[in-house]
Amino acid sequence: MPDSESAFDAFQPYYDLMVNWEQRLALEGPFFQRVFSNASARRVLDCACGTGHHARMFARWGMDVVGTDLSPSMVEQARRDSRTEGVNAAGFQAVDFRELPRHFPEPFHAVICTGNSLPLAGSPEGMRQAIKSMYDVLAPNGLVVLHALNYALIAEGSNLYKGPRVRLIEDREILFLKVFRKTRRLCDIDIVVLEKQAGEWKKLEVHARAWAVERTELEGMITGAGFSRLQFYGGYEPKPFDAAASHDLIVVARKEKAAK
Repeated sequence: MPDSESAFDAFQPYYDLMVNWEQRLALEGPFFQRVFSNASARRVLDCACGTGHHARMFARWGMDVVGTDLSPSMVEQARRDSRTEGVNAAGFQAVDFRELPRHFPEPFHAVICTGNSLPLAGSPEGMRQAIKSMYDVLAPNGLVVLHALNYALIAEGSNLYKGPRVRLIEDREILFLKVFRKTRRLCDIDIVVLEKQAGEWKKLEVHARAWAVERTELEGMITGAGFSRLQFYGGYEPKPFDAAASHDLIVVARKEKAAK
């Protein structure tokens, strides 16, 4: 995962342009409201928060929120956007999600890690470290929400293309293309950005490598960290997970109360 840090720093100026955040938050918001309400969550940690859109949404709901990301430039943009929007209940830090207990002695009621960020740990051991790190900063009866792509749908050895997505912003024309290529249990993810401004094209390529985790393996990682009461979803609607059809793999799990 450390090799992804500089790549996502370079991508930061384009991050908010690639995603329709208004549409995404409108879809995902009710899901998080429901799971947070079920856990009476008030203090929330958003791991791999990017530029902080989810964290600011949670803060506007009146929650105490911390967002962390490996990329310092993402964190700085999240801070700037929070000041601009007047969202003071969200704080941001550049922290590796495998090292959360070192930075947060006060427990959280909920931890989320979305956007297919967890598999970018790049190996089963890295993912297990991250999940255990999240477990350790949760209060008893706290919950975790984890999201990954359903890698079972990506055929090994051939390219899967997502996009292109085109954005027109004043005199800028920007094209985004995602390319996935799975080789055994690793999946290379490339984001190609082409930008035309004043008649000239420039290109940015961002590369990351994910562990192509599937449901059974992820379940073992989560229960191995100590979580229980796992619920699997194939989307934020929410809908049941279907390995043969679901684009997403979403897990909600609980840290049980300490034994008396």
